[in-house]
Amino acid sequence: MVNFKAFAILVIVATGVFIVALSSLAADDQEQQIITVSDAAQLPSFIDDSGVEPLSSQPSGDHLPLMIRWSNWRPEFGPSYVYARERDLSGMLALDAPVEKMLMVTSYAEVQRAVERANELQAAGITTIGFNSENGTGMTPGNEMQTLNSPDPEVNVVARAAKLATGNGFEMMWGPVRRTVDSLSDEAVRTMISAGVSGLAMQEQKFIETQGADSRLTAVMRSRDRYLRLAREVGVDDFTFHVQIMHQRCPNMPNCVTFVEGLEDIPVDSIAIWSNGPIPVDFVKAIRME
Repeated sequence: MVNFKAFAILVIVATGVFIVALSSLAADDQEQQIITVSDAAQLPSFIDDSGVEPLSSQPSGDHLPLMIRWSNWRPEFGPSYVYARERDLSGMLALDAPVEKMLMVTSYAEVQRAVERANELQAAGITTIGFNSENGTGMTPGNEMQTLNSPDPEVNVVARAAKLATGNGFEMMWGPVRRTVDSLSDEAVRTMISAGVSGLAMQEQKFIETQGADSRLTAVMRSRDRYLRLAREVGVDDFTFHVQIMHQRCPNMPNCVTFVEGLEDIPVDSIAIWSNGPIPVDFVKAIRME
């Protein structure tokens, strides 16, 4: 099983091109996850003779991995991080591909249900639980959202979820909307990381839609540096940082391409793509400048 802490990769695909891939969370506060995917959906198998190679935290050449919904994965995207919600979990469990699997949850109750099935989920390749905390119908309950800034590990819902998940053999990633990333106190963030949160996937798509790449890269770097510093303060040296975009919110493609190119230079650990529908191959090629 691939170690999810090691979050970016060098893979040689059959065509001789270096491609890497990885996925994410939801849209911003006002958006909901609106796609329903049939459990019977079939995706092609794509594993070489040597099996899935470990994902390296150092992107080796051309591109960072993607993080995407499992049903959006395509062989041409290469080894990837894929996720599913409870409602379409069985399709991801059956997926035979060079991917690392993550269960995406939005509440503590979902984490509780997941750990009850820990042996089954882990046997099917799920290594990580991703906690997507945001407002909206079907998303995080309001009383749980109100605890995010608490430095008390017995109150903060992300800290509670991380403790439960890691205590049952999962990694824990947190996926907040952008405004939450910057609004929480240092004490609350340290509480989450101390409880077991090993990475953050930040929903940036709302901002790159209307703002220039340079200003957004500056903001990403500022947030990344802060979270990595706070992680080091509690003894975590391998905290990962991921940034989400959305192809429907890239009306200015050159701006999005410049943004992703800058993310690779920082580097962050993956490019997460949320999509209201399949992710076009042309979009992935564009942001990878292929």
